[in-house]
Amino acid sequence: MAEIRRILADSFKELVQEKGFQKIIVKDITDRAKVKRPTFYTYFRDKYDVIDWIFEQEIWQPARSLISAGYTKEGLRFMLVCMEKDKAFYRRLVSLEGQNSFKEIMERYMQDEVKEVLTKSGFQSKNRLLTPNTIAEYLANMFWFVMQKWMSYDGEISAEELLEIYDLLASDLLEEILKEKLDRK
Repeated sequence: MAEIRRILADSFKELVQEKGFQKIIVKDITDRAKVKRPTFYTYFRDKYDVIDWIFEQEIWQPARSLISAGYTKEGLRFMLVCMEKDKAFYRRLVSLEGQNSFKEIMERYMQDEVKEVLTKSGFQSKNRLLTPNTIAEYLANMFWFVMQKWMSYDGEISAEELLEIYDLLASDLLEEILKEKLDRK
């Protein structure tokens, strides 16, 4: 059963790389997978559900186990390395917009995990706006921003280089820039 789901997902990935997401219909996926069309609906609701499943299985679940164990940087590195291996596929998905887009799927997983980690740790802030929800949204948006720029960049940037960029942006960058500027005067 899981094997058929994997075959459908692999067929979908190949088609996305060849045709782009918008031009694919379910019949294309089932023809490529050599299964009947109703079989697709046994495993997935629609094309967006396939994206969700691929992201969860191939990227999120392994990364989540690292993040949950306190290895956040390693979890993010794992995500980026996996995306780098399938860059042609993810590059096509980055341009999707609206409900069920790749952005929405990825951010949902990341936000849920950050909220859970912060809640379990007993995080509390004196600032009413600085809630686990706000922090989770900010971090997921920042990761999406960096990943989206990477996928749309024409040149070559490795996953490792991207993680360095993310670390720099996630640090107290503005404070560091202002301090350096003031120190020069």
